[in-house]
Amino acid sequence: MNGTHATGKQSTERPPAMRALAERLRRVGQRVTPQRLAILGALEPGAHLSADEVFARVEPLLPGVNRSTVYRTLELFRDLGLVSMTDLGGGARQFELIDAPHHHLICHRCGAILELDDVLVGPLRDAIRDRYRFTPAIDHLALFGFCAACAGPAASEERDAR
Repeated sequence: MNGTHATGKQSTERPPAMRALAERLRRVGQRVTPQRLAILGALEPGAHLSADEVFARVEPLLPGVNRSTVYRTLELFRDLGLVSMTDLGGGARQFELIDAPHHHLICHRCGAILELDDVLVGPLRDAIRDRYRFTPAIDHLALFGFCAACAGPAASEERDAR
């Protein structure tokens, strides 16, 4: 993260992406540490990674970091709203850096993952708030069903099973 200038002096200047991550940590009241920056920097919007995959990205940068630190930090980041934690099928929790709420439609048969626009989830948030007086934190929703290619055969099999 530190670079060397032509004068041979070490620079403490962070690349713009790291500065932005550090600022996100500060905004949610967290200290900026090398471990937190490395873990947050291992994540990307649109990339769903398991905690083990995050650890594999962080460990070469910080050889002393242990797996439990990565797990605890990911859960802290989830609680702070910096990352989402979602099960996209198969029972494995996936983490993703949140840049904006987004959601997925996941096909049970072929495993295709389609993006679902947050505009469609807004009315669900409102209905839950109005009906139950509960404010849901729906920033990363995964809905399971059948994609257009699989819906025909799936529907036929369900009818035949009845």
